[in-house]
Amino acid sequence: MKTINVNNTIENFLDGSAGRAEAEWLTGQMKKYPELAREVNLRRKTDAILANREIIDLRAKLGVIEMKKRSSGTIRRTAIKSAKYAAAIILMAMVSTAFYFTLRPDEPAGELFGAYYTRYESPGAVRSAVSSGNSLMENAIASYTAREYDKAINFFEQVIVSEKDNMESVFMHGMANMEISNYPVASGSFTRVIEHNDNLYLEDAAWYLGLCYMMTDNTAKAVKQFEAIAASKSRYNRQAARLARKLR
Repeated sequence: MKTINVNNTIENFLDGSAGRAEAEWLTGQMKKYPELAREVNLRRKTDAILANREIIDLRAKLGVIEMKKRSSGTIRRTAIKSAKYAAAIILMAMVSTAFYFTLRPDEPAGELFGAYYTRYESPGAVRSAVSSGNSLMENAIASYTAREYDKAINFFEQVIVSEKDNMESVFMHGMANMEISNYPVASGSFTRVIEHNDNLYLEDAAWYLGLCYMMTDNTAKAVKQFEAIAASKSRYNRQAARLARKLR
């Protein structure tokens, strides 16, 4: 029997990343089982609260207990204990019902990264080829656009040396390194952008820095980073809230 993680299915359904078959399965189960429908609606309301910044402390401690099997032996239920959000003193009862499935271990960081990472497309990508007539930055962006990341990194580093306050080059240097899985170097670039604190890349740098932490096994830092994003007005706040929950 195929193993299904209903918690992950619900999360995927709410953030729009569920496949057609997965979404149809969950929708069908919600119609059949009112408990599951209530759980999904409760999580949707929780996400809305997080998005509105009404709750700053997102550290919810979830305790999962296994209940008795039904007499048929084919359905197993789990209960998720209430999650307390200290800033608003809100207590929510969250009940998760699992059908024809067994819980899997926590998702590896690589799987979460694959589900949440999207390659950054530079708004400056107007040229697709490196040319001697281009500036260093134009060649850097062209190389990045062509997915020639080693070349892009070389060009970006030259720009960084000559234009120390050019935060676009620093940020894109981080993205090029991220594309070749050089997460420690990418983290340094994103941190520099954030510390500069006066540029157009702060929101993106914060998000990608969290993903770098996740991929270098700095789980505690990743959770803290995603919680901060979730409590902000960043366009990544909903994704960050879900990632923080999954990493706890």
